[in-house]
Amino acid sequence: MSDQPAPQQPRLNINVSDDVKTGEYANFLVVTQSPHDFTLDFCQLMPSGDPTQVNAEVVSRVKIAPTMVGRVIQALNSNLTAYEERYGNVRAVG
Repeated sequence: MSDQPAPQQPRLNINVSDDVKTGEYANFLVVTQSPHDFTLDFCQLMPSGDPTQVNAEVVSRVKIAPTMVGRVIQALNSNLTAYEERYGNVRAVG
């Protein structure tokens, strides 16, 4: 048995640059996958002038490794639960 203490995890310091600080609004998400990554296209749905068509403009594209997908889902579930506890249930639209 070793008398050495377990190494400490480094503290994560997240920096947000000024050009992304305000974020982008999205009200639609398209997820695709390849053997190497998942692509999340965050979109804004926009009217097209044609009542039979709606345009989805990609405002941000994020690619993540397959190994991150489970952690992303867990983080979203945890945050949705906290949100609903504070503000009430979110109703699905559409």
